[in-house]
Amino acid sequence: MQKVYKGLQLHIDSVNICVLELVILMSGFLLSIVLLVVSSLSAYAHTVHNFSFANGLVHPVFGPDHFLAMLSVGIVSALIGGAAIWRVPSVFVLSMIIGGGLGMLDLDMFAMDAGLIEYYISDLIVEIAIGLSVFLFGLSIFWIHVIGERLAWTLVFSFGLFHGYAHGMEIPPGALPLYYVAGFVVGTTGIHLSGLSIGWLSGKSNRLLSLLRVCGVFSVVAGVYFVFSALR
Repeated sequence: MQKVYKGLQLHIDSVNICVLELVILMSGFLLSIVLLVVSSLSAYAHTVHNFSFANGLVHPVFGPDHFLAMLSVGIVSALIGGAAIWRVPSVFVLSMIIGGGLGMLDLDMFAMDAGLIEYYISDLIVEIAIGLSVFLFGLSIFWIHVIGERLAWTLVFSFGLFHGYAHGMEIPPGALPLYYVAGFVVGTTGIHLSGLSIGWLSGKSNRLLSLLRVCGVFSVVAGVYFVFSALR
């Protein structure tokens, strides 16, 4: 009877650990869903008037497209493992800063002055690219076994430019919002860390990894929605 009791206790402990892991994982994605709904009802994410550190810090969180993409980058980095855990998110942040600088230059105006285009096209292109990033990063979670670190670098650098460009366009000409940019970088890094935690935890269990892939499908669907919303 004593042996049975110990075995039963061990089983109960294992179940408790699995339940705890499941709760943590689902809490992260439920948070992303809640933020998606809240931000969809608010224009805050794309309307910035106060370029303070605090606004830069919370800005990525209230943009559903930015939030899901950044969270997925962290998850994919953790699932790849090794040096990708810090390299891939770092590439995204660096690319986003470069893209932000390009967005502040108002390249549409230069192109129109040169006669290359007749009207502003950056808004449409950038929104489509951001939607595609959510789609592809979600797909990467689902098909993580075919995603290598170099491919991840290529994806995050390319799409990080568009994420940064979108926010650079919001900054008025002549402004130098260093505190806002610093806050945005810190906020982005925080979301990456959340994704890394979710990915690392899911890698401890095949069941949680399967559940995470289902959540990756959610990001794919959200990405499709963002692309079609940009085209309307």
